[in-house]
Amino acid sequence: MPVAQSRKRRISPVKKEAEKALKKFEEFKQTKPEQMNLFEILAPEDQKYSNSIELYDFIPKYFWGKQERINGEFLRALERSFTCRGVSYKVKISPAKIQDKDGVHRDYYPSKREELVEDALRKLACEGQGLFLDDQVGVVFTLYELEQELQRIGHGYNKADIKDALLICAKTNIEVQTEDGKAVVISNLFETLGLQTREDWKGHGQKTRCFVRFNSLVTNSIRNKSFRQLNYEKSMSYKSVIARQLHKRMSHHYTQASVMNNYSIMLTTIIRDFGLTVYEKLSNNLRDVKKALKEMEEKEVVLNFKIEPVVDGQRKGKLLDAKIIIQPHFRFGSEMKRANERQRAILYPSGQPQLPGNK
Repeated sequence: MPVAQSRKRRISPVKKEAEKALKKFEEFKQTKPEQMNLFEILAPEDQKYSNSIELYDFIPKYFWGKQERINGEFLRALERSFTCRGVSYKVKISPAKIQDKDGVHRDYYPSKREELVEDALRKLACEGQGLFLDDQVGVVFTLYELEQELQRIGHGYNKADIKDALLICAKTNIEVQTEDGKAVVISNLFETLGLQTREDWKGHGQKTRCFVRFNSLVTNSIRNKSFRQLNYEKSMSYKSVIARQLHKRMSHHYTQASVMNNYSIMLTTIIRDFGLTVYEKLSNNLRDVKKALKEMEEKEVVLNFKIEPVVDGQRKGKLLDAKIIIQPHFRFGSEMKRANERQRAILYPSGQPQLPGNK
């Protein structure tokens, strides 16, 4: 056997993965299958819409509090539980390590900024900039385009913030498995980022073309057409993290929304599935949820709501949980009907059974 062939066979998986990460945009196979066309929302009157993604959007992968590092540098992996479509999952989030301006490498959890940047990139994909790169859904953009989109939607991050957010998404790893231990995905939030280091980011970014390949769960959802229309502008406008997460959840799952059909969710479910900190007094968590619901009322998503406390009768009425009952605003109900119509057209182009709640 020739020596060259023998050496070739001994290339380690780690080295192969490193070579894969260094691929240039032109080296990826570029395609645009029918599912990608269906994912796009191009009509001018639909500019405010994007798409939510089955399962991926319901993983509690973001950290909402202050990041307390060990020795100012290190963060422990987060381990959380959540449910989607009645199935229970566990997720482990391993933080990204990036170099700060002072030259020190520090761990970062993905947070609100990373969520907003990722949602903005998905919006650009919906507007025609998405494609498949080696059979994985991606988006091509410039830093200037991304910065302008975030400013348009009310989030004025500068280019340095955006660069850091992209790097954090590219380096944060998630491991999702079912309760019985069956692996669903082990991957970074972004499978690939076109520019990997700070040295690659030199320049103003207006002409620097970047690309991202989204998580494989995004690709799976687009392939099997399990994405669903979302009012992107309203979702991005919330000040409350809870309001944004609840809006996404209701938009994706509450297909039968109407003023005659309430939506119910438990306080402990919100805390668990949104990755919130559990306060010593659960009433403080309930306070934050009420504040979020008030904001959703202002946005004409919620018409009204009521709270049914679950208390411990043996411990002076200690709050154990609370059932939150939401009556949706008729405008939200109309948007759900519109989303149902689009989903039906995507799933059943030849005209098939009605989706629930859209008779």
